[in-house]
Amino acid sequence: MVSYQELISQLGIDYTHPGGKAATDKWLKQIPKNLKNVLEVGCGTGETLKQLRDHTTAFLYGIDNCANMTTKAKNKTKDLHHMEIMQQNIEDLSFIHQFFDLIISESVLAFTPIDNSLPKLTNLLKPNGQIILLEMTTSSLLPQDKERIKTFYQLPQLLSKEDWLKQLLDHGYETVYLEKVEKESKKPITLPQHLSMEMLQTLNEHFQLNTIYANDLHTYLFIAKKRGENDDHICN
Repeated sequence: MVSYQELISQLGIDYTHPGGKAATDKWLKQIPKNLKNVLEVGCGTGETLKQLRDHTTAFLYGIDNCANMTTKAKNKTKDLHHMEIMQQNIEDLSFIHQFFDLIISESVLAFTPIDNSLPKLTNLLKPNGQIILLEMTTSSLLPQDKERIKTFYQLPQLLSKEDWLKQLLDHGYETVYLEKVEKESKKPITLPQHLSMEMLQTLNEHFQLNTIYANDLHTYLFIAKKRGENDDHICN
């Protein structure tokens, strides 16, 4: 079986994050005005960046660790102005301290060691800047079930809604918005004509896990503001 991340990169499907385009639409309506620099971590095929271009005049940066994805994203956005897409890992971000007004992560941080990746993004965000996270959460799972999910998706951790909130507060954010994202209604997806047996096995396991744990795995939208340099308290 190929890994889930490898499967996604090979398929190159748009909106692979939970909730799909409808989930992206939710936070797009709430982004601040007068943004200068925006970063999308794990930009995939570039669909979210295309939507962002219609909502802000900011310079948009997209990074993804997959060459296939960045190539697709560059092709999709080549006619759009003020945009740069790069192949980069979240561990090796090449941006300067406090450069971004807004950072977006749609189902990305869950696949990284959160204690390492979240501080890196926080460092790149201006005081009072915002971070938007659309991430998997879990409720009451037995330890063996959590391990099964973590192993398949290669997750360093599997966090609850409360765990995500604590991470944000502990890393210097004020949580200003929180919403459970409903799962997309099942729509047919177009797959390549020739999938290897390993890819089919991975795809089948993915669907099985989402069926078995449908009531235990959730997606939440978090929109949090980084505390200003002189702030010493939390406010909503």
